[in-house]
Amino acid sequence: MPSFASELKRELASRTAATSHYTHRQELAGLMDAGGQWDASGVTFSTRNAAVARSVVRLLRSEFRLESHLSPVGPDRFGRARYAVRAGGNGAIQAREELRAARDGLRGFAEKTAYLRGAFQGAGSVTRPDKGHHLEIVHRDEAFIRRVADLSRAQLVVTLRRGRWLAYSRSADGVTTFLSQLGLHDAVLEYEARAVLGEAKANANRVTNFDAANAGRTATAAARQQEALEALDPGELPQALREMLELRLEHPDASLAELARLGELSKSAVNHRLRRLVALSERPAVR
Repeated sequence: MPSFASELKRELASRTAATSHYTHRQELAGLMDAGGQWDASGVTFSTRNAAVARSVVRLLRSEFRLESHLSPVGPDRFGRARYAVRAGGNGAIQAREELRAARDGLRGFAEKTAYLRGAFQGAGSVTRPDKGHHLEIVHRDEAFIRRVADLSRAQLVVTLRRGRWLAYSRSADGVTTFLSQLGLHDAVLEYEARAVLGEAKANANRVTNFDAANAGRTATAAARQQEALEALDPGELPQALREMLELRLEHPDASLAELARLGELSKSAVNHRLRRLVALSERPAVR
């Protein structure tokens, strides 16, 4: 089953193909900053998402009239498929300069969000809400990660981990704010619904565990009380306590309310007499 992040990237790629060209260059700039490797003769963009790779091919053609080659490049170290898009020649070198200019000249919410969409498609990931709240963008370049954090309306933490820079959020609000900024409103609704369901399950488990623990403690206390009362000699007790002892031993599982009904007493009286019986059972024997 595709990951949650893969589904979102495929959705973003399909939207790019269906929208106007107004912010395509900024989105391509984000993609190339995230997953592109430039050299003296052109650029190679790498991704594990086939839909994102195809989107890069379309954007290179529509924005720069560049024909590129898409090919599988074998699985990564986890066995996941990878794809490469290669564009070369003078046109690719010129495109690099124009994409830099587009990135450095981001103006307005639409252009900044388009760059962020590309950055997420190229270097982002997000877990399913029932697995915990975690969204991150990972890259070797600190400047890229800090740019992403600055453009995001969600507050992202920037840190260095094992030689790579991360901008991440581990809160439900942070994840949904980021996805909403990208325009993934259906995903936000799905995320929130799954998060609510996950929280409901967690609460149910906590209540179940709490009730089970209480039941265990109650059963243990009842067993200890029963053992203590069985050690008493009814002949040595006042009539009221003797009657309560006999009632409890006859009905070991009855609640205080049930004992009160059976003995025609108040719950307070039953509780008081049981406490006295337990106290008597704990007195050291007189020799």
